[in-house]
Amino acid sequence: MTLKNRRKLFWLSTLVFLIIAPPIVFYTTGWRLTSDLTIKRIGGLFIAVPEAGAEVYLNGKFVKNTNFLQSGVFIQDLTPGTYSVAVSKDGFWPWTKKLIVTESAVAEAKAFMLPQNINGKMLLNGPFESLLASNDNSLLLLEEKKGDAYTLTFYLPAENEFLSPATSVSKKLLTSESPLKIVSWKKGSAEVFFDNKTLSLTFDFSKRSVSAKKISAKLDDALAEPDSASALDYRQKAEMRYDNKNVWVNWLATPLPYFLSSSDELVFETKSQIRGASFFPKRSDLAVIAFANGIFASEIDGRGSRNIQPIYKGKNPQFTVLNNKIYILDQGVLALMEL
Repeated sequence: MTLKNRRKLFWLSTLVFLIIAPPIVFYTTGWRLTSDLTIKRIGGLFIAVPEAGAEVYLNGKFVKNTNFLQSGVFIQDLTPGTYSVAVSKDGFWPWTKKLIVTESAVAEAKAFMLPQNINGKMLLNGPFESLLASNDNSLLLLEEKKGDAYTLTFYLPAENEFLSPATSVSKKLLTSESPLKIVSWKKGSAEVFFDNKTLSLTFDFSKRSVSAKKISAKLDDALAEPDSASALDYRQKAEMRYDNKNVWVNWLATPLPYFLSSSDELVFETKSQIRGASFFPKRSDLAVIAFANGIFASEIDGRGSRNIQPIYKGKNPQFTVLNNKIYILDQGVLALMEL
C-alpha cells in the first residue's frame, strides 16, 4: 500500500471515529433522544412485588416473572416520561400504576395483591355490637347488647379465652344503659367512658380476670378530637386519622416516603360513612377501611390512581387490627381474616 493510500485510510478512519464516537459517548453516559426530539438523561423503575410467580408488564409488554429470590423488578434505560406498570397473578387482584420517570432517577413503587378469595376463620358468634383492640395487651374488647343493656366482654384470641369479671361489683359496672364512647388503653389496664360513667379497668391475665371501678374522669376531657379517630402504623412512624367521609395520613418521621407528597395528606374520601380505618398489617403504604358493605385495602400512594381491593364483603362490617392480624365483626360474628 502506497503512502498516499495509507494517509487516505488514516483520515477516513479518523473521520469515521469522529462520526460514531459522539453517539456512543452520548448513549453510554445515559443520554437519549426522546419522542419529542429533545435530549434527556435516562431513568428507571423499581417495582417491589410481594408475590412470587407474578407477571410484571410495562406499557402492556411483558417484562419478567417474579420468584422467591427476586421479588423486585428493576427496569432501566427508560427515557423520561409516564409509564404504565401492571402486576398480575392467577387468583389475585391485579395491580396497576402510572409512574413518572425523571432524568437520572429511579421511580419506585410497591405492588399489593390480595387473594380474590380470602378465607376467614370464625372465632365467636353472639350479640356483639362493636369491636376494639389493645395491642399492648393482645386483647379484644367486644360490646354486647342484650335488651337495652350494653356489656363489655374481653377476649384473648390467641388463647381463645375470655376474661371474667373479678367480682360481682365489677360485673355490674361492666354493664351500662348507654353504649361505649371511647377507650384509653394502657399496659395491663384501660379507662372506658360511657355517657353516664367512667371506669378504670385492671386486667389480671394469669387469673383471666378484669376488675372495674368508677373514677371521676369525664368523657369531655377524653375527647380531644370529638370528630375524628386515629391509628398508628406498626413502626410508630405515621398516624392515620379518619372521620365519617375522609382518611388522612400524617407522617411523623423524616424523610417523607416516596408514596406521600406532603407530611399530612388526604388519602381517601367517600360518600359512604367510614366505620373505621387503620394501617394494613406490616404496611405503611396501605390503609384498611370499613365503608359501604365491606372492608377494603386502599393504596396511600396517590400517583396515578389509588388501587382498592376487597378484603371482606358483608352487611355492615367493622374491623380492628391486633398483632398484625385483621379481625372482622359482622352481624354478631367475629372472624379472623387469613391473609
